[in-house]
Amino acid sequence: MKITMEWAWTALAHHLPSDPAVWDPSGVAAAVARHQNDLVLVPEQPAPDTAWRAAAFLHTLAVCPALESPMNEFYAAAATRSYLRVAGAKQLPSPEELGDLVEAAKLGHADVEAVAEELRARIQEPLPASLRGGAQDA
Repeated sequence: MKITMEWAWTALAHHLPSDPAVWDPSGVAAAVARHQNDLVLVPEQPAPDTAWRAAAFLHTLAVCPALESPMNEFYAAAATRSYLRVAGAKQLPSPEELGDLVEAAKLGHADVEAVAEELRARIQEPLPASLRGGAQDA
């Protein structure tokens, strides 16, 4: 699953129903675009997975804030958790763990790869559809 602009704005309205002031909507657009990227330029680099896509969304919102603080940080963590849930992660990081990742990214202590590694350590991704049938037959 890939996040769309519609999904990102719906998540914003869902998680922040108080109608916060969006002072830079390009931050949300950048987060969605980075999350959707499928381009791999380094041969040894794996294709983007759920953890990387979630990390790209979280990291971009942290470093390109669309909302005033602390609403932006809350949105980045809450929307990332929602994405992981709908993307099929079997285990979700806690809101506190996501908040720590947002803060680390915001302060420049974690790049997108570091955030993705942390997320991989906390989630169990679903089996690809091609493997699910075989696993059920076993």
